[in-house]
Amino acid sequence: MSRVYLDPGVLLVRSGTAGALDSRVAADAAEPLHNLAETGHELILVTTARIPLPDGFPEIREAPRIDPAAATSWFLTTDPEVCGRRRAGLRTVLVGPGPATRRAPVQRCDISTRDLQSAVIEILAREAMAPVG
Repeated sequence: MSRVYLDPGVLLVRSGTAGALDSRVAADAAEPLHNLAETGHELILVTTARIPLPDGFPEIREAPRIDPAAATSWFLTTDPEVCGRRRAGLRTVLVGPGPATRRAPVQRCDISTRDLQSAVIEILAREAMAPVG
């Protein structure tokens, strides 16, 4: 079973022209997360603060950080800055556009997607196409 770590921003509503994050959990995030859970993925929200999820979400465990001992895992984030911290076996996915203006060097995520649904499709497709053994 693969672990999928989620940055809280991946679950939040994007609003306004700058794509700012609202503090509300997006209702349309439940379906793609169900697709991951139904295919045997363990979902882990990386946070130290309790984030209440609306009804209809799959089970999502909370952890303060990514487990460095996890063999194969994914990390979905809205912040390209965190993609630069590479770990063996951890693949990073940038969900949505990164900030429009940036002075720091841009970190490269392994995959960039437009939204959570696209990120889930990428994960499932890449795992289905991975060599066996």
